[in-house]
Parts: sequence; structure tokens; C-alpha cells
Amino acid sequence: MFYPKTPFVGNSLLEAEILKVNVRNLPYHSAALSQLLEWLCQTPRVTTYRVNRLRTNVDTHKKQLEEHFAQRYGQQAPRIYGLADLPEVLCIAPFEAELVLREPDPTLKEIIVDTSCGAALLRGAHIYAPGVLAMESNTQLQECANVYADLAGKCKRGTTTRYESSEKVFVGVGKVLMQRYQLYNNKDEAPTGIAVEMQSNVSGVPSLGDLSSADALLQNLPSIVCVRVLDPQPDERILDMCAAPGNKTTHIAELMGDQGCVVALDNSASRVRGMLTKLNNYQSIQAHVFDSTKAVAASSDASCPAAPPFPCDSFDRILLDAPCSGLGNRPQLLCSIKQAKVLQSYPNIQRRLLGQAVQLLRPGGILVYSTCTVTEAECEGIVAWALRKYPELRLVDATPRYGGAGLPLPDLEAKQSSLLQRFGPCKDIDTVGFFIAKFQKELK
Repeated sequence: MFYPKTPFVGNSLLEAEILKVNVRNLPYHSAALSQLLEWLCQTPRVTTYRVNRLRTNVDTHKKQLEEHFAQRYGQQAPRIYGLADLPEVLCIAPFEAELVLREPDPTLKEIIVDTSCGAALLRGAHIYAPGVLAMESNTQLQECANVYADLAGKCKRGTTTRYESSEKVFVGVGKVLMQRYQLYNNKDEAPTGIAVEMQSNVSGVPSLGDLSSADALLQNLPSIVCVRVLDPQPDERILDMCAAPGNKTTHIAELMGDQGCVVALDNSASRVRGMLTKLNNYQSIQAHVFDSTKAVAASSDASCPAAPPFPCDSFDRILLDAPCSGLGNRPQLLCSIKQAKVLQSYPNIQRRLLGQAVQLLRPGGILVYSTCTVTEAECEGIVAWALRKYPELRLVDATPRYGGAGLPLPDLEAKQSSLLQRFGPCKDIDTVGFFIAKFQKELK
């Protein structure tokens, strides 16, 4: 059965950009690149929720999830467990191997989705109405159907016959909740809601949809670890430079006990509007539509304004979860980036943002730089550049540690690489690709 082994099908130039330095140097050689590319296509099998301990108790929320799972899965319900040094985290284990769906049922009709929807289904999502590319004629309500992701991108929306392609990936079986006329025949109003409720998938991840609420949030483990590395404290002044969708921002506020000031910036008005409902539950968070590449005020006024731009040395801690290529968002069935120059454009904005962060950080303060990608240029390459450019910065250990060390680079000493945290295929925990570096600014 077909399944991709690289997100860059037919694009070896992009593959070469991922680990450009290490592929040329031992011990990180081309075999490791192949391993990384195949890993990017695979699905992280553990689902994580971050519990808001300002609102509820972790044990209470765990019991609620267990009751929900027992109703849906009975004795086959997946295990829920915590992590000792991340007390706000609940992990949902995958199903046991013998319960995981392997092959499509040849007696069922077929539904086609695009690759981004297919990736979400492998992580446990259901199919919303806009995501149904094609459904065979005479598919009935409550009928189960095989679901495929179209890697070739050639399936026409609303196709009535079975879509034949050697590049469609079987992702699971779903129960139909909307028929064809509801999905394709209403030209006046786009359909909304869940169209296909997934019953099972080939990854073994429980098909639960998103159970997020004010009490708990579906969030990738490295994103949770990232804020723990920042280690925010009550009554501090903290900047989240690229805050949308606000998940890390709210985590910062929760770890501070909602005491202090968290400034959340994003340059998109629509993204800021989208996260206000979430952020308004916290008295410590102030959100602004603002371009963080211009966050440093031209004036050196000693007073710290409530809104950006800000004078130098304004913040105790800064999180720069930088815009990036997003290649760590597994599974990557097919990468949307097609040109090397697009991939090469990200370090420029990352350097500009980091330069602003260094100026805004007070002496002795902590700066955490993170990305959800795996390229050297956007991860270790930015760290090496920052250490050269800003001698007042020094690396400190990015703990708690769930990922591995950073990759070796000519401009990074082995000890410096060991202080970084890179989530990749060589670590026991199965999660998304992510990178974390923690800097401290020297006292004057």
C-alpha cells in the first residue's frame, strides 16, 4: 500500500536544503537525512493536552477524559498518563498494535481529502465539510467509507466516481454524516460542521477530534516544553513576540499564576482577533497588533509604555517562537513549499526578530528562541549567528529536556550544541519536529 517516504516528492533540491552542512560531514550523513525525511511523513502517535491548573485539577480532567473514552471505546479505551516534570500535561497513548487498522475494506465506498486534511485525520481529527474533496455517488448517511488523501492533487472537487490514482494514501475509515447534496449542491451557503466522523485510522491515534476547552488545550508536547524552558515567574514582565494562536501565551500566564504582565504581539489583525476570546480569560495578558521586527522604540525614554514599540531592556523574559518553514509539523504527507528560495527566506526574518529581542531583553534576562521546523539554517544556524552577532548572549541549558541535543555545526562547539534541544527521529518520545534554544543576556 502506497505511503510517502519524503514530503518533497520529486524535489531533491529541497531535500538537500534541510541538513545542508551535516550531510557533507560525518557523523550526520545522507542516511540520516533519509531517516529524517521518512520520519517527517510519519504520524506522532502520542496526543497531548495541557490542563489549565488555574481552572481545574489535572486528576479531575483525567477522570473526565477516561469516562469519555470508556463510552466511546469500552475496554479498548487508550491509556491516559501524565509526565512527572510537566504536571500540567496529560498524554493519550495510541491503540495497541493489534487494534490498529492496516488495510482498506474493499467493500466500502471511498472519500477523498487533500493532504493537509489527511494529515489531520492521522492525528485524530474528523473531516469537516470543506475538507471533503470527493464522495462516491449513492453514499448514504451513517454508511462507513474508506478515506484517502490525494497526494497527486488531481482529484476534482465533487467527483462522483471512484478516484483512481497510484498516489492516494489510505488514512482510515469514517462514518458519513453529510451526503453529497449537502456538500456540493448548496451554492448560496458553504456547508459547515463535521461531514465524516472518523472511526479508525492507520496511525493508531484515537479519532477523538479536538476536545479542547477552557480547562484543557490540545497542544504538541514540544510547544509545552518550550514555555517550561522559558520558566516564567509571577510578577515578571514577559514578551511573546509572535503570539498567535496564543497557546504558548496562555501557558506563560498560567505558569505565572496570572500575576504579572504578558505582552502578546502579532502582526496580523485577524490572528489577534482570533485569539482574543482565549486571551481575555487572563488578566495578565495584553494583546497588540504589531510588527515585532519594529518592536524597539526609537526613543530611549526610561519609562515603559503599555503598548509597542518599547524601549530597550523592557522585559524580564522573551519568547520568540519565530515564523518558520513549519517542516516539523508531522505528518508531512506533501510539503507545500516548492522552491528552495522560499525555504531560504525564513532565516532573514528570524534574524531581524532576534535582533529586536536582544535589545528588548533586560541584562540578566532570558530569551527563548524556538521553531517548529527541522532545517539547520533556521535552528542551529540562527543560534550560531546570534552568538557571533551579540557577544552579550550566552547559551544556557534548555531544560526540561525531552528532545535531543542540537546538530553539530562548524560555528557551534559540541558543548554549545548539547545545550540546545532538537526534537527529531533519534529520541525515544514520538512527537513533532521542533527546536529550542535558551539564551541569557549578560549583566552590564
